[in-house]
Amino acid sequence: MTSTGPRPASGTPLRRARLLFTLVAIVVPVVIVAVAAVVLSGWLPAFTEPVAVHWGTGGADGFGPASLYLWLLVGVGLGVPLLLVVTTLVAVRDQWGGAARLMGALAAGMSAFAAVTSLGSLWIQRDLAPGAEVPGVGGVTAAALAALLVVGGAAWLVQPRYRTPAGRPLAPRQDVSVGAAERVVWLATTTMPRGALILLGLVLAGMIVLAATMLSLGVAGWWVVAVGALVVAVALAATASYRVSITPEGFSARSLLGRPRVDIPVHEIVDVRAIDVSPFGDFGGWGWRISTDGRTGIVTRRGPAIEVSRRERASFLVTIDGAEEGAALLRTYVDRDAGGPAAATEEGD
Repeated sequence: MTSTGPRPASGTPLRRARLLFTLVAIVVPVVIVAVAAVVLSGWLPAFTEPVAVHWGTGGADGFGPASLYLWLLVGVGLGVPLLLVVTTLVAVRDQWGGAARLMGALAAGMSAFAAVTSLGSLWIQRDLAPGAEVPGVGGVTAAALAALLVVGGAAWLVQPRYRTPAGRPLAPRQDVSVGAAERVVWLATTTMPRGALILLGLVLAGMIVLAATMLSLGVAGWWVVAVGALVVAVALAATASYRVSITPEGFSARSLLGRPRVDIPVHEIVDVRAIDVSPFGDFGGWGWRISTDGRTGIVTRRGPAIEVSRRERASFLVTIDGAEEGAALLRTYVDRDAGGPAAATEEGD
């Protein structure tokens, strides 16, 4: 469903979606973790010796106090859902969609995963004699994953299938008039927010330092970290910034490396408009994205975007400053190519 009016800041469907999101993402984890914590607390006095807390390919290889499982339960069962809830609410705000619904389901599922992991890992060690071999944890892991899928799936179904209407159109700031002998070109650059670039830069720097340290110390596997750093560096360079151009030939957007890129000839364009876009609400995140309604886009920030509707293909959009002016110019060229209002104006001139 698409609306051409402003997006509602609140409303019955949105309130219901938020309410059920809160129920599955906060209330459900609190209940699951509380019940599991009570059971764990009753078991802890029976474990006076260290228990297995980590398993490798050869079996149990890490040991510690049984109380570690209580911290694992709280950290993963409550900490992860809380992080998902805060991130979702801050990113989505009033623009709800499938991504928010998925985060709510994942939050509920993670609490079940943590509960089964903690309880199951201790349960298989309850009747072991001192020094006895600890059973494998494969069955516990499988049960935990099943719990994640079952609880997460139920949480997904409980939440309504609500999506905030598509971005509201933005009015052009000025009329664009291009003469028959004129060639006007619009160029602009869209870049990821500075905070995101700094964060990714720090991650890349950390990987480089780690690889160099491992190499200097002779630690095997340093090259894996180095390859990972190279992949991150290339991906960052390819997606951090895009150059957008609008010419009489059509629309083009490409990264500073030249790839990825998209070129849309003017004769393939059906309509052009400037709209307001929410990265998380409309596309579930940032980057080169595909929306649940089939639209593709370069989404680097929240705010204005140029949306290009194509013949027999889904729309493409790019978030960028000055989207109103760019969309107005491209619409002029589209009308001229189709012999529409723009062409009529030029003939009259």
